[in-house]
Amino acid sequence: MLRFLSRPIIDSEQETRKHLLWWLITRVVLFTLLFGLTTVLREKGLALVMPDASVSLAFLAGLYGFSFVSALFLQRRCRAVRRFGLLQLCCDAGLIALLVYGTGCSKSDFTSLLILPVIAAGLILYRMGGLFLAAVTTFAYGAILALEQFRWLPAYFARASHVGTVSLLSATNLFAVYGLLFFLAALLSGQLARRLRATEEKLHRTALEYDRLSILYKQIFDDISTGIITTDQSDFITSYNQAAERITGIPREQVLGQPFSRRFPAMVLQDMQGRNVCDFGRPDGAVIRIGYSFSFLNMPVRQEQEDGQQSRWKVVTLQDISQIERMEQQVREAEKMAAIGELSASIAHDFRNPLAAISGSAQILAMDQDNIGALDPATFKSLVGIILRETGRMAKTITDFLQFARPAPIQPEWFDLNRLVDEVLARGQLATAMVAGTVIKDIGARIDCWADRQQIQTVLAHLVDNACHAVADRPGNVVIAAGEINGGDQGELWLEIRDQGPGIPPDLREKVFVPFFSTRTDGTGLGLAIARQIVEQHGGRIEIDASPDYPTIMRVRLPLPAPTPP
Repeated sequence: MLRFLSRPIIDSEQETRKHLLWWLITRVVLFTLLFGLTTVLREKGLALVMPDASVSLAFLAGLYGFSFVSALFLQRRCRAVRRFGLLQLCCDAGLIALLVYGTGCSKSDFTSLLILPVIAAGLILYRMGGLFLAAVTTFAYGAILALEQFRWLPAYFARASHVGTVSLLSATNLFAVYGLLFFLAALLSGQLARRLRATEEKLHRTALEYDRLSILYKQIFDDISTGIITTDQSDFITSYNQAAERITGIPREQVLGQPFSRRFPAMVLQDMQGRNVCDFGRPDGAVIRIGYSFSFLNMPVRQEQEDGQQSRWKVVTLQDISQIERMEQQVREAEKMAAIGELSASIAHDFRNPLAAISGSAQILAMDQDNIGALDPATFKSLVGIILRETGRMAKTITDFLQFARPAPIQPEWFDLNRLVDEVLARGQLATAMVAGTVIKDIGARIDCWADRQQIQTVLAHLVDNACHAVADRPGNVVIAAGEINGGDQGELWLEIRDQGPGIPPDLREKVFVPFFSTRTDGTGLGLAIARQIVEQHGGRIEIDASPDYPTIMRVRLPLPAPTPP
């Protein structure tokens, strides 16, 4: 029986069977204690209404035998558990009624025990069972009161000077009070049992779902290809999945409960969360590249911690990125070769027209060499001019390409931006002479720039040249403006070249920075690409904007060095 009681409950019938077994044990213990206590009290001289000791022992023996047989039958042969339970509780009500009848009827000290089978029925058999036992118990108590009224009492009552109820009204009052008490106990115990049952069902479903989630979590944790390590607030490793074991080559039993920083010193977990890379030496001697990141876990804070103190549990994810980095390097090499091929094709395309012009002019000059005096001086001068112009165009393309492909290192210095703009405009007199309007400079008297002077001059020259060509065949102005923005820890210098040309369509604003992309017939397509490259090397950025007055605004933003503390 004890082995059966220790088994886990798997269904409602087994639960009822288990509750009935506990009730049978409670019955035996309860009656044994009652008879033992009353026997002790009677021997001490108290006047108790009790049957003879032989009758009490016979009653207990019969109770033991009946309970033992009931327990065996309940475990092995009983099929209708609820009916069996109802019968047992009815027998208990009858046994307690006999106890009450034999110990004083309405004056018995054990009358309150009649409520026990009612409560047990409500808890085990729910509301209907409790109400049925309340009716049985009420009937049994009414029978006890009736026997007392008719003076059908045991003979030993006279020896104990038993005095029964004095009137039928008193007996009726007792019957009504106890009957109401029995039915009220049945309703309350049934309601309590119903709620307990609903709670147990919900708890069972919750436990089942939790077990499923736990199994799913363990399966995901063990089968995922990403290594996962968790640490507590003291930096001790609390979990370590199979992927982490496979990546690091360190068995799980060697790292669990160990400080993370001591077992994995190459992985530094800074306060700033993010992706990091390190070289990790495996126990087998291999060195691999590991990419790792971590985040904090919102774990419950222990009571001994101060209020407001956060739990610093961490979850670390890691991957072996050695193969990925090799593949990325191969992709970069392939992209580099593709870019070289594209640039080579663009250069070849840009060289084709100048070479054709140079070749044609050279052929005509060669023919003139065979026929001396065939060309007049003006034609001769024109052909030589073509050769020189196209040669210069090719040289400029080569220069721009080399400047883009192999940028010079930055050598920053402080210089006056006004003077630099004047130098650029002075060198670009031929280009500005083509402008139908005028070039307007809107720069403060003292604007200093911290950058590579030669490279910023190159950026400004390309931008001004593009703006001048944009307004070459239409009336319009080109405005060069600059200023400083001082805010936060680091200031910023801005430089704008605005023109009133046709503007740049929004879908081409990013494409104009692609090497060898140009909308000009005489352009190389490298000017804006070089300008962006130089600006980004300085830690700045170049933007394309527009306004109602100026369809094209090229804006350059350059960071200023942080002020030196005094």
